Amino acid sequence: MADFSSLCPLFNTGVYSEVTFPMIPMTSKTTSAMFNYGYNFGRSVIVTGAFVQKVTTFVSTCTAMKIKLAKAAAAATTYGLRTVFASYTLSGSAVVQATGKWLTMTVSAKTFGATSVLHVHSSKSEAGAKNVNVIVRYKEK
Repeated sequence: MADFSSLCPLFNTGVYSEVTFPMIPMTSKTTSAMFNYGYNFGRSVIVTGAFVQKVTTFVSTCTAMKIKLAKAAAAATTYGLRTVFASYTLSGSAVVQATGKWLTMTVSAKTFGATSVLHVHSSKSEAGAKNVNVIVRYKEK
Protein backbone atom coordinates (compact mmCIF):
# COMPACT_ATOMS: atom_id res chain seq x y z
CA MET A 1 0.00 0.00 0.00
CA ALA A 2 1.37 3.42 -0.93
CA ASP A 3 2.10 6.07 1.70
CA PHE A 4 0.64 9.41 0.59
CA SER A 5 1.26 11.22 3.90
CA SER A 6 3.91 13.50 2.38
CA LEU A 7 1.48 14.59 -0.36
CA CYS A 8 -1.25 15.47 2.09
CA PRO A 9 0.03 16.09 5.64
CA LEU A 10 -3.53 16.62 6.86
CA PHE A 11 -4.06 12.84 6.86
CA ASN A 12 -0.91 12.35 8.96
CA THR A 13 -1.62 15.07 11.57
CA GLY A 14 -1.30 13.65 15.08
CA VAL A 15 0.20 10.36 13.83
CA TYR A 16 3.55 9.45 15.35
CA SER A 17 6.42 8.62 13.02
CA GLU A 18 10.03 7.64 13.61
CA VAL A 19 13.34 8.19 11.89
CA THR A 20 16.36 5.98 12.63
CA PHE A 21 20.00 7.07 12.49
CA PRO A 22 21.99 3.81 12.37
CA MET A 23 25.65 3.22 13.23
CA ILE A 24 26.63 6.73 14.28
CA PRO A 25 30.40 6.61 14.92
CA MET A 26 31.38 8.10 18.27
CA THR A 27 35.09 7.23 18.34
CA SER A 28 37.69 9.65 19.66
CA LYS A 29 35.46 12.65 20.21
CA THR A 30 37.07 15.77 21.60
CA THR A 31 35.98 19.38 21.92
CA SER A 32 37.26 20.18 18.45
CA ALA A 33 36.05 16.96 16.78
CA MET A 34 32.54 16.46 18.13
CA PHE A 35 30.28 14.34 15.98
CA ASN A 36 27.78 16.52 14.14
CA TYR A 37 24.89 14.93 12.26
CA GLY A 38 22.22 17.13 10.70
CA TYR A 39 18.74 16.03 9.60
CA ASN A 40 16.04 18.25 8.11
CA PHE A 41 12.43 17.08 8.41
CA GLY A 42 11.39 19.44 5.58
CA ARG A 43 8.10 20.34 7.27
CA SER A 44 6.77 21.36 10.68
CA VAL A 45 6.94 18.53 13.21
CA ILE A 46 7.11 18.10 16.97
CA VAL A 47 9.80 15.76 18.30
CA THR A 48 8.25 13.91 21.24
CA GLY A 49 10.64 11.08 22.04
CA ALA A 50 14.02 9.55 21.35
CA PHE A 51 15.93 6.34 22.01
CA VAL A 52 19.62 5.45 21.92
CA GLN A 53 21.36 2.08 21.66
CA LYS A 54 24.99 1.06 22.03
CA VAL A 55 25.81 -1.01 18.95
CA THR A 56 29.32 -1.96 20.03
CA THR A 57 30.96 -2.19 23.44
CA PHE A 58 32.85 0.93 24.51
CA VAL A 59 36.58 0.62 25.18
CA SER A 60 37.65 0.40 28.82
CA THR A 61 38.97 3.99 28.87
CA CYS A 62 35.48 5.38 28.20
CA THR A 63 33.61 5.65 31.49
CA ALA A 64 30.57 7.47 30.09
CA MET A 65 29.37 9.38 27.05
CA LYS A 66 26.45 11.79 26.82
CA ILE A 67 24.49 11.67 23.56
CA LYS A 68 22.54 14.86 22.82
CA LEU A 69 19.84 15.88 20.36
CA ALA A 70 19.67 19.55 19.47
CA LYS A 71 17.73 21.91 17.23
CA ALA A 72 19.63 24.32 14.99
CA ALA A 73 18.82 26.77 12.23
CA ALA A 74 21.25 25.09 9.81
CA ALA A 75 23.48 22.04 9.50
CA ALA A 76 26.75 23.99 9.80
CA THR A 77 26.07 26.04 12.93
CA THR A 78 28.57 26.11 15.77
CA TYR A 79 28.05 24.23 19.01
CA GLY A 80 26.79 27.28 20.91
CA LEU A 81 23.96 28.01 18.45
CA ARG A 82 22.10 24.76 19.08
CA THR A 83 19.25 24.17 21.52
CA VAL A 84 19.71 20.82 23.25
CA PHE A 85 16.33 19.24 24.00
CA ALA A 86 17.24 15.59 24.68
CA SER A 87 20.13 13.72 26.22
CA TYR A 88 21.21 10.39 27.65
CA THR A 89 24.44 9.40 29.37
CA LEU A 90 25.68 6.02 28.17
CA SER A 91 27.81 4.05 30.60
CA GLY A 92 31.08 2.62 29.38
CA SER A 93 30.32 -0.54 31.36
CA ALA A 94 28.63 -3.38 29.48
CA VAL A 95 27.32 -4.63 32.85
CA VAL A 96 25.44 -1.38 33.53
CA GLN A 97 24.06 -0.94 29.99
CA ALA A 98 24.10 -3.94 27.70
CA THR A 99 24.99 -3.51 24.05
CA GLY A 100 21.88 -3.72 21.85
CA LYS A 101 19.41 -2.48 24.47
CA TRP A 102 17.27 0.53 23.50
CA LEU A 103 17.35 3.25 26.17
CA THR A 104 14.81 6.07 26.45
CA MET A 105 16.32 9.54 26.23
CA THR A 106 15.04 12.39 28.39
CA VAL A 107 13.21 14.64 25.91
CA SER A 108 11.60 18.06 26.17
CA ALA A 109 9.15 18.19 23.23
CA LYS A 110 10.56 20.49 20.55
CA THR A 111 8.89 21.99 17.49
CA PHE A 112 10.88 21.97 14.24
CA GLY A 113 10.04 24.22 11.32
CA ALA A 114 10.57 23.34 7.66
CA THR A 115 14.13 24.71 7.73
CA SER A 116 15.19 23.60 11.24
CA VAL A 117 17.84 20.91 11.52
CA LEU A 118 18.08 18.09 14.06
CA HIS A 119 21.64 17.49 15.31
CA VAL A 120 22.93 14.34 17.00
CA HIS A 121 26.20 14.82 18.84
CA SER A 122 28.24 13.73 21.82
CA SER A 123 29.20 15.71 24.86
CA LYS A 124 32.52 17.52 24.80
CA SER A 125 35.81 15.78 25.53
CA GLU A 126 34.49 12.22 25.29
CA ALA A 127 36.73 9.52 23.84
CA GLY A 128 36.75 5.76 23.60
CA ALA A 129 33.11 5.21 22.68
CA LYS A 130 32.14 3.23 19.59
CA ASN A 131 28.91 3.19 17.56
CA VAL A 132 25.36 4.09 18.57
CA ASN A 133 21.93 3.96 16.94
CA VAL A 134 19.38 6.71 17.56
CA ILE A 135 15.63 6.70 16.93
CA VAL A 136 13.71 9.99 16.96
CA ARG A 137 9.91 9.89 17.36
CA TYR A 138 7.89 12.83 16.03
CA LYS A 139 4.41 13.84 14.95
CA GLU A 140 3.14 16.23 12.31
CA LYS A 141 2.29 19.66 13.61
